[in-house]
Amino acid sequence: MTLTVVLLTALAAGAQNALSLKANDLTMTFSQSNNGYTPQFVAGSSTFVPQDGKAAILEVFATAGDAATIYTAKYDSVSPASDGRLVAYATLKTTAGSEFLFTDTWLVQPVRKSLRLQRVVKVVKTASADASFNTYLIVGDQRQTNKSAYQYFLPALVYIDGENMTDASIGHDFGDQWILAREERTPLPLTMMRQTSTGTTLALCDDNSNPSTGDVDWGMGHLVNAAFRYGSIGYSLTRTYPQLAYCFPGSEGEHSYSDGGGTAERRWARRSHPIATSTWHRYNLELHASQEADFASALRTHWQHSFDIYNPAVLKTAKGSTVQRYALQLLNKYWMKSEGAPGFPFSVWTQSGEVNERSYDMGFVGMQTACAYYLYRYGVEKENDTYRIKGEQILDFWARRSPIANGMPRIWYDIAPWNSFRNYNDLRNMQGGMEAMIEAWVVAERYRPGSKPQWLKFCRGAADWMISQQAADGSLAKAYDNNGNVVDNGKYLTSNIIRFLVQMYCVTLDERYKSAAVKAGEFCLDVIHTPYKYIGSVIDNPYVKDRESGQKMLEACLALYDITQQQRWLDAAVQAAYYTATYMYAWNIPAQPGIKAPWPSTKNTAGITIIATGHSGADCGLSYNSFEYLRLYVLTGDEYLLKIARLLAYNTKQTMNYDNSLGYPHRGLQTEALRLVTNRGDGVNLWLPWVTATQLDPLCRMEDAYGSIELNDIAAMPADELMRLDEQYRRTQGLAY
Repeated sequence: MTLTVVLLTALAAGAQNALSLKANDLTMTFSQSNNGYTPQFVAGSSTFVPQDGKAAILEVFATAGDAATIYTAKYDSVSPASDGRLVAYATLKTTAGSEFLFTDTWLVQPVRKSLRLQRVVKVVKTASADASFNTYLIVGDQRQTNKSAYQYFLPALVYIDGENMTDASIGHDFGDQWILAREERTPLPLTMMRQTSTGTTLALCDDNSNPSTGDVDWGMGHLVNAAFRYGSIGYSLTRTYPQLAYCFPGSEGEHSYSDGGGTAERRWARRSHPIATSTWHRYNLELHASQEADFASALRTHWQHSFDIYNPAVLKTAKGSTVQRYALQLLNKYWMKSEGAPGFPFSVWTQSGEVNERSYDMGFVGMQTACAYYLYRYGVEKENDTYRIKGEQILDFWARRSPIANGMPRIWYDIAPWNSFRNYNDLRNMQGGMEAMIEAWVVAERYRPGSKPQWLKFCRGAADWMISQQAADGSLAKAYDNNGNVVDNGKYLTSNIIRFLVQMYCVTLDERYKSAAVKAGEFCLDVIHTPYKYIGSVIDNPYVKDRESGQKMLEACLALYDITQQQRWLDAAVQAAYYTATYMYAWNIPAQPGIKAPWPSTKNTAGITIIATGHSGADCGLSYNSFEYLRLYVLTGDEYLLKIARLLAYNTKQTMNYDNSLGYPHRGLQTEALRLVTNRGDGVNLWLPWVTATQLDPLCRMEDAYGSIELNDIAAMPADELMRLDEQYRRTQGLAY
């Protein structure tokens, strides 16, 4: 909502308790008592205050690993500055005699309609018995409503509550006393809570543009180092009610991944600064409030507010034509054949270029048919027989060998000496494989009519089988054995097969496929969209909230909008797009000194995305959907969605060796995944076929829809021309022949 920002200065000299600031829905005042001043933040019908009324919180350790002593204080004084700022001071003295001065400057950010805290903490005096320290800001609802009365948001970690997360996940257990995550784990250093009964929402964001660290920052120990210049963010649950919390430097607990993984055990990875007069704390925090009808709107408001603080730059990386050239060269290079079974290796070492593992996975991370489709498509379009024949052979293999008698596609083939399919077939793999098959058949029909009837037969058989498996509520089971028996009855992968059914409808005009797609979509609206449960599409992290479930809902709902023109599907696609983007780093995490990894200090992390809750693994996988974000921009005019499309189209190319800056033996190689937090930039050093698919897939779709593979060129087209082209695309999903 847009409201005039008002700045109220001192009502009278010396009347410090009357000082106030107002930013949009948030008003700050001070209450005075005999022992100092307490800031109050009024939003709607709620008043938020620091924990126990004390804004200055100090944590002191005698030695690393010992229990901490907590010192708290109200402000000693509050004074107006000439520019309308309010400057508050607090002094804290430890039992041993160390002394700390807090200087908190509060001001209004008129453009962002928020309150900003500029905090400086100086060590004034040291005592030998005090070794290290942390400082905190903790703010909660004065009404002290219990934890279950709120919905929570910590990007890529917590969405609404701790459900549908592993026991080892940060944010899983709201029975903990603390949920604090190092801010580099969050795509934006933001924490939010919304009171469900009133809709009052308060968010806290750190404006730390350079969260640097030292060369030793690993493990679950208590590390003390002045080089740690990052915070941790989340929730204090030490009371019966929840509070937003920020800690500097960034201690993490009561669950942590600081040794590379997580456990169900409650544990801390503490990071502190040495107590020395040369040590200063400087950090900037923003408080932002709003009234929101539901969690989806609260997430959208406060994510976008924090996104605008950082406003990540779109980088000048490789153009689409460069990416396409090197990606196709890589697929051509690693094409292989084993006893008549052609395909691409499951993984390749990026540093050496040597093949690591040989097996053929149809979709998901293997993307055999998709990568074959890209080769085949380019081959027939450009009359490159080498690419055409190699792609064609792989597609022929899957059309011949994958389906069983009832049409179900088998998804993972182990080459010699096994020469057999694994006895497990999930919908996610089928989606990646079958979408590419029908797209390849359409290309064959355009250029070589009637040449590949077996490809269409394969697709019809798979789509018919899916319809046969659809339950009355529209859902399908997650996975089946090689005889077509259900082996996992989970329903959340239903979203994955919707776009394929829409494609089949567009190609065949068979109303059964449209009806099945809509029925599946209605199930997904009920169990995914409305309760905000994007779960399960990262099949190697099953049944947890993840990024890829948002991607699949985005693809599904946009396809359903295309064939129905019903607003509900576009609204659902936009919600999924906003959810999914909250896994994308929108700020830069500098590389860690001393780490030999696939992430040089010249790289910028904006555009790289965390994969799922429960860990901090990140990749370039949201590059898949630069096309969908572009389309949503065309359909809605939302400039934010265009910015996301650009970030995904260009910034994600940083993991690709297109400019040889990574030193891999081939320009098309990319690491599959890496971490941007302990150890920063450490990666798996493996290429898998899906990594190349995520770069090529949106290029094909952009060309089908808008006639170009260069997103910037498309975005520069007149709006009416974009709408005209998009209208043509939506009728056939680009599958006209």
